[in-house]
Amino acid sequence: MRTFKLADHVVLAGPNNSGKTTLLQAIVVWNLAMQKWKAAGAPKTKRKSAVPITRKDFTAVPLREMNLLWTGTSTALRKSDSEAGGAGFPRVMEIELTGKDEPDSEPWRLGFEYRFQSSEQIYVKPKEEHVEHLPPQAMSLDVVHVPPFSGIGVQETRLDRPYQDLLVGQGKPGDVLRNLLLETAEKETIGRNWLRKSTIRSDTGSCLLSMRASPSSYANTRTGAKVQRLTYRRPAAVFNQVLMLLSFFYARPSSILLLDEPDAHLHVVLQKQVYDMLRSIAANRRCQLVIATHSEVIIDDTSPERILSFYGKPHPLLQEHERDQVREALKRLTAMDVLLAEAGQQILYVEGETDFNLLKAWAKATEASSPQMVHGKAILAFQPGQESP
Repeated sequence: MRTFKLADHVVLAGPNNSGKTTLLQAIVVWNLAMQKWKAAGAPKTKRKSAVPITRKDFTAVPLREMNLLWTGTSTALRKSDSEAGGAGFPRVMEIELTGKDEPDSEPWRLGFEYRFQSSEQIYVKPKEEHVEHLPPQAMSLDVVHVPPFSGIGVQETRLDRPYQDLLVGQGKPGDVLRNLLLETAEKETIGRNWLRKSTIRSDTGSCLLSMRASPSSYANTRTGAKVQRLTYRRPAAVFNQVLMLLSFFYARPSSILLLDEPDAHLHVVLQKQVYDMLRSIAANRRCQLVIATHSEVIIDDTSPERILSFYGKPHPLLQEHERDQVREALKRLTAMDVLLAEAGQQILYVEGETDFNLLKAWAKATEASSPQMVHGKAILAFQPGQESP
């Protein structure tokens, strides 16, 4: 059982493969269960009933089979397990959220149980102690998850919301950018004003990002007999990412906005400006931000008590020097690493242990030299004359 304490606005800081994205996905999976339970009606008299979630509906995590949600794909208890029920009983996965409407209000709790049914389907229902008293505050939450920006397609058709969620769950939020801009332009005055004129400036007064156009310049529809297509005038590539982050705010009003590495691909000055804008909009809209990041800029601009460190066991920071330690640990390559890479024949750096293990297995299969872990970084050095991957 793992418990994570999240502030009104919290930054998740830590290396790759430490669990930051998994925490964001767990919140999305909880929200999916809550939405399915609401949609099914789920009367109190059916305390033992559960609602199905198919793999197609499960957009929070791209899965080949539903049993991949369980550690080691073990979905039933074994003889060695100490849980009540004994061998053969389902191994239940639980996700519980606790929250408050106001700092002085009583906290609410709502947990869901997830039971494996088949490779294509699971069943969910509230935990036994919650099923008769579903807190209305929890049932009214709306959670939006934005994975890292991965580029934008040349064309984009008009997509319904479930398919948009599927693409976002697959890590392709850029593939729904035009849909988000169109929705923003159609349904919200504030969003339309933002699309017409929005400017981000640096402390020196120089303009970093400026958008001045009517919504139709960014997205318009051509309705034919069978196809409705969006066209788009592309600004600079980095602006697409900023547009995506801000358009999620306006097109997807939410109680909780989960951002996975919103700083990726942005230079340091723009990272701060966008971060400040996101916090300002979230405060005005009473939206909780949960941000997973590697950015030293975001870490520096966040008070320690609002940082959840994923170095070791996840824990909130207490003092300024702890934040400085996290910031230093997040530096991906030191000056010495760069010098070694320049002096070496062929050196490949990978991000973490998972990538290292994949690389090691590949080297064995191809009879290449075995990779080595040096100072916590996986390095594969090729022999002179040997082809690199």
